[in-house]
Amino acid sequence: MKKETLNIYVHIPFCVKKCPYCSFTSFSPGDVPEKEYTECILGELSYLLKRENLKCPVETVYFGGGTPSIFSPDSIKRILEGIGKKLPLLKDVSEVTLEVNPDTVDKKKLLGFKNAGINRLSIGAQSFNEGELKKLGRTHSAGKGELAFLDARDSGFRNIGIDLIFAIPGQTLPGFERSLSKTIKLRPEHVSIYALTVEEGTPYSRAFKKGGLRFPPEKLCVDMYLGAIGLLKENGYTHYEISNLALPGFESRHNTACWLGKNYLGLGAGAHSYLRYPGWGRRWWNRPYFPHYMEALDKKGSHVLGKETLKEDSAKLEAIFLGLRLLKGIGKNGFKKRFGSPPEAFLQWERLTELGLVKDKGDRISLTEKGILFSNEVF
Repeated sequence: MKKETLNIYVHIPFCVKKCPYCSFTSFSPGDVPEKEYTECILGELSYLLKRENLKCPVETVYFGGGTPSIFSPDSIKRILEGIGKKLPLLKDVSEVTLEVNPDTVDKKKLLGFKNAGINRLSIGAQSFNEGELKKLGRTHSAGKGELAFLDARDSGFRNIGIDLIFAIPGQTLPGFERSLSKTIKLRPEHVSIYALTVEEGTPYSRAFKKGGLRFPPEKLCVDMYLGAIGLLKENGYTHYEISNLALPGFESRHNTACWLGKNYLGLGAGAHSYLRYPGWGRRWWNRPYFPHYMEALDKKGSHVLGKETLKEDSAKLEAIFLGLRLLKGIGKNGFKKRFGSPPEAFLQWERLTELGLVKDKGDRISLTEKGILFSNEVF
């Protein structure tokens, strides 16, 4: 393999209760097969490293879900030690993130995660309003969301993110602003703001089709988003990706690596992997149902549900729509070096410029503020 860094995503698909809006690969099985699933993660890692002959240093590790914090610190430590035994971690540089659901942690458990090697937390507070949390089907209270953050600080974490959701049924602008104010008062290093969307196959989708859900008007949702961006920027946060802001130096390195098209391995049920070589790159993805994934690992490679070898056009398309998610946009020279032409050559550039959706900033192209609001249409 080329001398590059590697990013590792570990998917832990278990939850105390699956949220009605969630379309991610996640399950609430009652008895969580923590020990067995941990061994499967380590087994898949060994298989992939041997198959791909990977020996490059690890830049980031990200435990996502589901609810990774449902696992014990011992299991998280075992996975990290397993990675460290097989691949060199960039000492004092690696970013190791754990997603946290507030009602699955206390100070003792958070300290255990820190001692296990986690150095960054992403706390799924989603809201600091009790009524909104109930509508989201969350299992924690607003007070527990705040307590999880304070306990994390007391446990020594100095890189913490908070996730917030807007466009919740019945949500008002003052209600969302109260959650923002609480977040700013807590002063996390990173803030993610996501619009609630109706995903096919979820309880929310079924309720929406029956007329049981009324979402805020589009204009109000735009006001929520722009208001949040403005308020966070006023308080020292940098808007670096469509849905993400951070204090200087605390941007999510793992997610940024994915947006920049760097190599990553996905371990676990439903996880996706991507390597930039050979040619234009390739990806594969695992079986999503965890019993099938776990059973299939006994048969080498059969845990993989599908794979794709990218063609040049697909690689260009991905580089453009992932790169445009970043506020700094796409570097023309780097893009041209890889694909032979600048990114404008593969876009309806005149039309997008005429509509005020993209802009040219010397060596980079990026979305305008209007382009950010209509990013799905641009992509």
